[in-house]
Formats: sequence, C-alpha cells, structure tokens
Amino acid sequence: MTSLRRSALLWMTALLAVVGALAFAIAYEMARREAADFLDGQLRQVALNAGEGLAEIAVPTAKLDPEDEFVINIWNAAGESVRKPANGIELPRQVNLGFSSIVADGEEWRVYLASDGRRTVQAAQRMSVRDEMAESAAIQAGVPVLGAIPLAWLVIGWALNRVLGGLSGLAHNIAARATGCRDPISVSGVSMEVLPLVEAMNSLAVRLQEAVVQQQRFVSDAAHELRTPLAALQVQIDNLQATAKAEQAEPMLEIRAGIRRASMLLDQLLRMARLEEPTDDAATEAIDLTELVTQCVANFVYLASSKGVDLGMSRRDSASISGSSSQLRMLFGNLIDNAIRYTPAGGVVDVSVLRVDRSTVVEIADTGCGIAAEHFPRLFDRFFRAAPPNIEGSGLGLAIAGAVAKRHDLRIALENRADSSGVRVRVSTMEADHADLICS
Repeated sequence: MTSLRRSALLWMTALLAVVGALAFAIAYEMARREAADFLDGQLRQVALNAGEGLAEIAVPTAKLDPEDEFVINIWNAAGESVRKPANGIELPRQVNLGFSSIVADGEEWRVYLASDGRRTVQAAQRMSVRDEMAESAAIQAGVPVLGAIPLAWLVIGWALNRVLGGLSGLAHNIAARATGCRDPISVSGVSMEVLPLVEAMNSLAVRLQEAVVQQQRFVSDAAHELRTPLAALQVQIDNLQATAKAEQAEPMLEIRAGIRRASMLLDQLLRMARLEEPTDDAATEAIDLTELVTQCVANFVYLASSKGVDLGMSRRDSASISGSSSQLRMLFGNLIDNAIRYTPAGGVVDVSVLRVDRSTVVEIADTGCGIAAEHFPRLFDRFFRAAPPNIEGSGLGLAIAGAVAKRHDLRIALENRADSSGVRVRVSTMEADHADLICS
C-alpha cells in the first residue's frame, strides 16, 4: 500500500534537488564569468603598471573598463615623483600609511600607501568598482533563486498532481455512485493516509443504509398491520349500515369515507416504500407504451363517468419503452387520477401519446382548477397538497410518480394551460419541452 506522505516527500526531495542543482550551476557559471572578467582586468592593470612606459595591447576579446584602472604614484626619499599614473589622474599624497578613503574630483577612491624609507608607493582604485562588484554579486546570487521559484512552483504542482491523482479518482468514484449502491468504496490503490477516511465512509454508508432499510421496513410493516384492522372496520361499518337508523346514515357515510381515505393512504405508503427499495434492473421489460396508457385510461373511465368528467384518448402514436409495467401503470394511474380529482363535473381530461422528434411524450391535460405559481417548487414533496381543501387526497400521488419517473429516466413537466383553465402534465423520455417544473 502506498503512502501519500512518503510519495510526496520523495517527489519533493528529488524535484527540489534537481531545481537546486540547476540554480547552483547557473549561479556558479555567472560567478565564474564575472570573476574571470575582474581578474583579467587586474592582470592587465598589474602588467601595465609593472614597468613604466609599457604600451597597452588591445585584446579584442577582453572587456576593458576604464573604471578598473589603478592610479599608481611613486616618490623617492626626497619626495620627488618617480612615477606618475599613465592615465594622467593626479591624487593627493596621503600622510598615513595603509588604507584610506578619499574624495577627489567628485569621485570616491580607496587608497593604499606603503613606504620603505627610500621609496613611497601609493596605489588607488575607484570605489565605484567595489560597488559594481557587490551589485553584480548580489544579482548573480539572486537571479538563479528568483528563476528557480516559478520553476519550483511548476515542478511541485506537477508532483502534487501525480501524488494526489489517486484522490481525484477516488472522488470521481464516490460522486458516480448511485444512492442505492450497497457495495463498499474500493480501497484498491488508496494511500495509507486516506485509507481510514475511506473505511469510515464505508462504515457510515452501511449505517445509513441500515437506517433507511429499517425506516422502509417500519413504514411497510405499519401499513401492512393497519390494513387488517381497517378492512375489519369496513366490514363492521357495512354490517352496521344495514341495521342503522335513518339519523345514523350520514355519520355512517362519513366514517366509511374516512376509512376509505385511510386505506388509500396506506396503499400509497406501501407503494412508496416499495419504490424506495434498491432497483432490480433485471425486472425491466419491453413495454408497448401506447397500449399501457390506454389500459390506464380504461381503468379510470368509471371514476370519471361517475364524477361527470369526459375522459378519453385524443392521440395514440405508436411508442414503446423499457421498464417495469406495474410501476409505469402506477405513474400514469396517479397522474390520471389527479387530473380527474381536480377537474369539476362537466370538465374534460385528454390523454395523448405523442412522438416528438426522438422523444416519446405522454400528455395529460385537464380543465381543472390549475396550480398556484408558489406551489410549483413543492409539488413532488411528500404529503404536500396544492389542491383546494374540498378535494380528497394524501399528497403522495406526485411523489410516487416522481420516484417512478426517476427510476425510468423520465421527465415530468407540469404547467398551467394557456388555452384554458387546468394543468398540462407531460412525461417524456427526453427533454422535449420547457415547463414550469421538471422532475428528473
């Protein structure tokens, strides 16, 4: 197993060593050339001042700087000048032996005076030469370092990308996991430092899955357990209604309606619990979508007729889809049921199966009460109802439809109709339109 810390240290050490060696080589070469130029000038000055009257030889490859020239004066014991500078520069004779600094003709000079009693020699050199050397040395030392800094950034960035590349792959693997995936995150190729984090995430995922399963099981078991007493209550109410007095008829009807609503809610809770279970891809099948939607419409003809709503198919293009027929019946059944519920007597609910370019669209249009604009963002929330209070419902119909659509990679789009009152719902296999709300 690789170690992120060891890999980073090895890469950093190797790459910084290369950058340091390169900077050292550049600094050495610059210093060598500068020292060679300076020492060449010193050799030239020594040769020219070793004997009086020697002619200067032009050296094409040499850089001759007049500021590097020495000013040499020699006096005898009587104080008479024995040798004067060849460049004609006259500096005052110093009193004290040794080094001293003077200013002459606006220039600073460094002077050295030596005497053996018979002769006195005074050698001087401009201070600007020393300043130039210090500046050159500073530049030679700083330029390689300044040049190495951006190079080191690039090299270190490249090294970090190589070292941390495994983390990017791990992040992509985690981001691509489905919410229902039960397989642990692979620790293959994970560094030692990141391994505890991955193991902790796997442990957390297991605990979360267990909690979700327990919640789903509780809802499913509770719904199952409640169906039996509700069915028994329904039987008892039917028996009591046969012998009930006239004044008891209306309370009996209200009790039956309440039991019916509770039974419908339990049925929808069971459906939602089943939809939240892990997807079984093997259960998919090729389905004639047009035939399936037609059957769903036929199942609600009696309900629509009893309410005085005109329910029918307005268009039936040939279309097919892969998926679960029972779940798709649940999807379109909930949408048609909602359309009938929210459409008053005398209204119309039209269902169509359309082919739009490469997309298949199932459209359900009603002439009901419509949806307020502020309710659109929450239509697919569980137990949220945008309908008027006088219309029965549990608030789970669209939540179930949204869950089925997500399993089948479908899009549900809802919008208020512009041609009349009511709502138009479109279920499409691709983004065939733009509406106020899309659940995907």
